[in-house]
Amino acid sequence: MTEGSLNRRDFMKTAAFAAAAASAICIATPAMAAEGYSKFKKAVVIDMLPKELALPERLALGKRCGLDGVEAHPLDPAEAEALAAAAKGAGMQVHSIMYGGWNAPFSSPDAKVIDEGLAGMEKALRTAKAVGADTVLLVPAVVNEKTRYADAYTRSQEHIRKLLPLAEELKVVIAVENVWNNFLLSPLEFARYVDEFESPWLRAYFDVGNVVKFGWSEDWIRTLGDRIVKIHV
Repeated sequence: MTEGSLNRRDFMKTAAFAAAAASAICIATPAMAAEGYSKFKKAVVIDMLPKELALPERLALGKRCGLDGVEAHPLDPAEAEALAAAAKGAGMQVHSIMYGGWNAPFSSPDAKVIDEGLAGMEKALRTAKAVGADTVLLVPAVVNEKTRYADAYTRSQEHIRKLLPLAEELKVVIAVENVWNNFLLSPLEFARYVDEFESPWLRAYFDVGNVVKFGWSEDWIRTLGDRIVKIHV
């Protein structure tokens, strides 16, 4: 062991925390604190709970394990109704819908891909409303050998803006996440990207682990500040 490295006990503590927290955490921002929140609320992606259990049993298990909620995926109306009922019965919150956006990125020059992305996000936003979630996670763009960085920036903002009226109507935040998509590679740029929407319905979904290639999580958190609405661990 070199000085400053983790010893076995510290490593096990960290691994245990990561396993327990490993997915979504709702951050207690100053605005939330003013509304009575005093701590982080812990959740996992619903798929992390045992799939062999019926939905109400899965959520009840999560509650017994000390979780406050789950993050789900876009659902059909009947599925959303069932999830909402199961969550209410277990005393759990569906805090977010993870749409993603890799398969139909808003950086694409293809109109059919954009239409698919808009339809997918509309379904995700309506799912969020139906299950009582306040956020939809969106990967805003993908930069690759076919899509220039500058085009990804302008196209994604153009198409995401089309969704903001629906987000406002449903009172559901669109939260763009930093992922390994070759996009938003610094905290300053991420902050600027969010600010340029000039909308309370477009915020940041900050992933702690996804910035290890580009910097330090604490730096990103300080820069993004209250732009962050949720955190992935």
